[in-house]
Amino acid sequence: MKLTQIVKRAAGHYTARTTAGTFTITRTGRTWHLIGRRITAAYRTLRAAVAALKAHHPTPLGGMPTRLTKSIARTHQAARTTTKALNYRCLSGDVAVAVDAGTLIRTGDMLDRLGADDLKDGFKSWYGRHVKKGYIAANGHPPVMVWAQHRTTGRWIHVAAYQPLDRALFIGLTTYKQTRHLVQVDFVEVA
Repeated sequence: MKLTQIVKRAAGHYTARTTAGTFTITRTGRTWHLIGRRITAAYRTLRAAVAALKAHHPTPLGGMPTRLTKSIARTHQAARTTTKALNYRCLSGDVAVAVDAGTLIRTGDMLDRLGADDLKDGFKSWYGRHVKKGYIAANGHPPVMVWAQHRTTGRWIHVAAYQPLDRALFIGLTTYKQTRHLVQVDFVEVA
């Protein structure tokens, strides 16, 4: 740091201007104190305080070491250049892992298992709304959500995930008229 100017304000009171900012050097008794920009130190002489001020090297970005700031900058750059799929995967976290493992399923997965994959997307979304309504009525809270890519539009949507044998999945089948036939066929086969 370069010392540009030292001005005497009063007896035992100096103001030092540097390239890093303004510092105060004051005297109390036999001790000289250097105060300013995250530094407060005591010295025996004025000359020692000025030498310490010249040797002081402030760190960039408010006191962080340069190595840490470079690491943070690299992390931010990596986060800015990731794919959209990875971003949504990170937002979903453990829920996405559970959906991939099959311990949680989405309503579209349930319809695929029942062979109703020929339903229109609008009907599938309404089935999901009926399931969510049944889940909230039974449990008192909404289900866990996961980000998934829509199969036809490619947009990322927030969908609910359920246990594979959750009662709300079957309640939704019976309460929604477009999927009611799937339940009736199962009852006929059993009888």
